[in-house]
Amino acid sequence: MKCGGTEFMRRRQLPKWQRKRLIVLVTSCITFMLVAFTIQGIRLFDMLHSFHESRVIKSHHNLTQQPVSTFLLMGLDNSGKRKLSTTRTDGMMVVIVNHKTKTMTLCSLLRDTFVKIHSQQYHGYQRIESAYTYGGDAAAIATVEHYLNLPIDYYLTVNWDGFIRAIDDIGPVEVNVDRDFIGQDYWGKPEKFKAGLQSMSGARALAYARERHIDNDQHRGFRQQAVFYAMVKRLNQEGLSSKGAKVVGDLKDQMRTNLTNHDMLTLFKNRKTFKRYRVKRLTFQWRTFDVAGRSMVEVYPDSRVQVSRQLQAAAGLRPDLPSQTFTTNGHYRYASDESVESKADEAKADTHYGQSHVYVGHAGNTTIGKLPAAVPLKNGFRVSDRTETMYTVH
Repeated sequence: MKCGGTEFMRRRQLPKWQRKRLIVLVTSCITFMLVAFTIQGIRLFDMLHSFHESRVIKSHHNLTQQPVSTFLLMGLDNSGKRKLSTTRTDGMMVVIVNHKTKTMTLCSLLRDTFVKIHSQQYHGYQRIESAYTYGGDAAAIATVEHYLNLPIDYYLTVNWDGFIRAIDDIGPVEVNVDRDFIGQDYWGKPEKFKAGLQSMSGARALAYARERHIDNDQHRGFRQQAVFYAMVKRLNQEGLSSKGAKVVGDLKDQMRTNLTNHDMLTLFKNRKTFKRYRVKRLTFQWRTFDVAGRSMVEVYPDSRVQVSRQLQAAAGLRPDLPSQTFTTNGHYRYASDESVESKADEAKADTHYGQSHVYVGHAGNTTIGKLPAAVPLKNGFRVSDRTETMYTVH
């Protein structure tokens, strides 16, 4: 049996040239698989660590050649004069300009909105205003893009001093004040406002745009939109075409943007185009809840989806949605705080402070990250903006 088995094996052996070919083939297959797995592994690593801190926006589109442009306007709560140790975005407004439909769409984000932050420094949940604190302009843009499922083409971040200077350069602006109230100026001193159309300097417009104590952050967003619209109307007036270079020059150290000087001067040159445009305002339905003793804003998930789709439609990324009044679905049986406009209204709301504040969104997302105690700043701007963003709507 032993000799017979040896003879059988001898007969089954491959010729030497076939053995070599087989070895080469097997080695090639193993090498190919290793390379494929390595490439796939690198891609997976890149996907999981997609913020490489290399640049804010990968490519810049020529503004004059864009039929539709999406902007993210951000106002900081800091400046070179104020000298806070950290900076957040008190105002965040998405503006979509569609030259095809001749529509300008405005959507303000509530600064306390509870979102996932997209930054190299932090990947958890926090108020949306803190995205800038963690990673500057880039992290703020990436966070908004992911939250709204909307790519941002251009951004402009301005500090308090830049906001004042821009309005003083073109102003004064005529703002329609919705009610009587007493706000605060740059240094916290009382600033009185009367209902009706009022002429405002930069400092007074800042006080109006910052006010939130008389109602809530949603209405503060509306006031910021009113100031923005007043600036657009002011630019439509005669004699302002020569102001562009001065504004751009004065804001050199008071703003950050991926708009070129040519882009901004083009906006001044073509300012009258917007005079014929319809202005559309989008807003969220939301409520507040508590995390670690801090008040957060929960945008209802279906409201977020609705606004996201409307923004995508405004940007020409999907067909227009049917015209109808949106109301959050019955799965979230809590009154929205969007209509809370006074302390008396707030006391009646189910989210009134002192009552149970419950997060009704996705479970397990109520852990917030610690904000940095201090970050390197210059004129209120975060010195390092290192999170890359390049977003595609899915």
